[in-house]
Amino acid sequence: MNSRLPSYRLMIVSLLALTLLMSLEGRSTAQARLGLSAAEALKVNVDLVTLSFSVKDKNKHYVRELTKEDVVLLEDEVSQDIVFFDAEKVPLSLVVLVDVSASTEPYSKEIRTVSRLIADLVRAGDEAAVIAFSDVPVLLQEFTGNRESLWGTLEGTRQMFSGATNINDAIYVAAKKLSSLESDRRRVILLISDGKGNRGERERALKELRESQATLFGIGLGLTSKLFRGAATLSQWAKETGGSLLLYSAERDFRRDFSTAFEQIRSQYAVGYVSSNKNRDGRFRLLRVELSHNSMLSSKCAVIQDLPGYFAPSERLTHP
Repeated sequence: MNSRLPSYRLMIVSLLALTLLMSLEGRSTAQARLGLSAAEALKVNVDLVTLSFSVKDKNKHYVRELTKEDVVLLEDEVSQDIVFFDAEKVPLSLVVLVDVSASTEPYSKEIRTVSRLIADLVRAGDEAAVIAFSDVPVLLQEFTGNRESLWGTLEGTRQMFSGATNINDAIYVAAKKLSSLESDRRRVILLISDGKGNRGERERALKELRESQATLFGIGLGLTSKLFRGAATLSQWAKETGGSLLLYSAERDFRRDFSTAFEQIRSQYAVGYVSSNKNRDGRFRLLRVELSHNSMLSSKCAVIQDLPGYFAPSERLTHP
C-alpha cells in the first residue's frame, strides 16, 4: 500500500532564536530562516521541540475546535508543559471529477457555480487536477495551483456533455493519481454528478480509494439526485474516508456548506515544548499526543500521529 508522507512534523530548534524569530515573523517563516531540514534539525543541541498532529471525530471528520487545554503531550510517558499551540491550515491535493454525461447537461449552471467556488477556495500551496468523465474518464488538467487555469478548465467541461456515466472508473483514476504523489498535502477527491448510472469496476475503485488515503466528497446535482437516492455505495465510501455527500441546494446555502466542508479538511495543530529530560544522550524518545480526560472531546475523537518520536541531542555533536 502506498502510504502518505507524514503530516506530523518534528523539529528541534534553538529556543531563543526561534522565539525571537517567531515574534517578528511567525512560526513558518522563522523555521525557514533557520535553514533547518527535518533531518538536520534533529542534530542541533537545543531543547525546543515542535510537532504537528491532527484530530478526527468518530465520523472521521477533522476537528477544528481544539484548544491547548484539550491536549496532553507525553515524552517517554512523562507529561510535558506545552509552551506553543496553534491551529494550522494544511495544503490540499485535489482531484475534481466532473460528470459530463448527457444527463447532467440540464445542470450546466450548477456545475458553473460549483466550479467557480472550487477555484475560489484553492489557496497558496494547494494543487488541483480536473478529470471529466462520461463513458470514460479523461484528464483535462494536470495538478496546478493556478486558480485561473483551474477555472478555465472547469468552465470548459460545460461544452462536453454526452454519453453515459462511469463514476467507478473516474474514482479509480483519481485515486490512482493521488497515490502517485509524494506530498504531505491532504488528498481529496471531489465528485460532481447527478448519479444517474454508475459503470466501471466497483471493487477496483474502492481498493484504490482506500490505498490513496484520499477523502471523498460528492456534490449531487438535481433535487432528486441519484447520488443520494440510490448511491448507498458512494455514501458509504465517503463516510469511510471522512468525507460526505452534499446536495446542491440554494446557492447561498450550498456555498456556506461546501466552504465549511472544504476548510474543515485542512485542520491541523502545532504544539511546542521544552523537554523535561535534559540528558544529551542521543537516545530515541517516544512521543505521544492524546486528548485530556478533562476534554469534552476525549471520548469522541482520536489523534492522528504518524511519527512516534525523535532522537535526543548528543553531547558528541557539541564537542566534535
